[in-house]
Amino acid sequence: MSSSFKYAMCSALVAFSLAACGTGPAEAENKPVARVRHQLDAERNRVWLLTGQGVAIYDAAAPDRVLRVPLPGWQFAGEPYGCLPGLALGPNGEAVISSDVVPVLWRVDPETLAVTRHEPRLSADTDKDVGFTALSYSPEQGAFLAVSGAHGTVWRIDRQLRQADRMARQVPREKGCGSRN
Repeated sequence: MSSSFKYAMCSALVAFSLAACGTGPAEAENKPVARVRHQLDAERNRVWLLTGQGVAIYDAAAPDRVLRVPLPGWQFAGEPYGCLPGLALGPNGEAVISSDVVPVLWRVDPETLAVTRHEPRLSADTDKDVGFTALSYSPEQGAFLAVSGAHGTVWRIDRQLRQADRMARQVPREKGCGSRN
């Protein structure tokens, strides 16, 4: 990663964080989701940030231009009521965003920024409120991995976001909330 890219992305993160500290109603509407979830996309010179309305995308080629992508129907409880929703980059640069309340995922195309909504079929716990947190892509598994922060259950979600299989492993709730980013 070039130093100019790092500088631009750090500048974008600082600018976003400062903008989120306002106190008026308009500023509160644009506050990030508690601790900011972000992903660096070095291949495309971007930073993806999860906000209260969806995702904001900062581009190193135009650091003062921010693209905002709303997520239609997105629900989250977040802190202090639960865990933060997840944000992960997939193998083709797509952003996948979860709800921490319901088993629904939103995919943002890396080129067109088109948003699609996905409701993966759960292999278990269909009688529970399952939302996904601590979302990440695992190249070894060729799938997304997530945790239900409310239950500590670990899930393997296929790349097409159609099927979520509960894995045998469980994690303590505080680990399920994911503090990675």
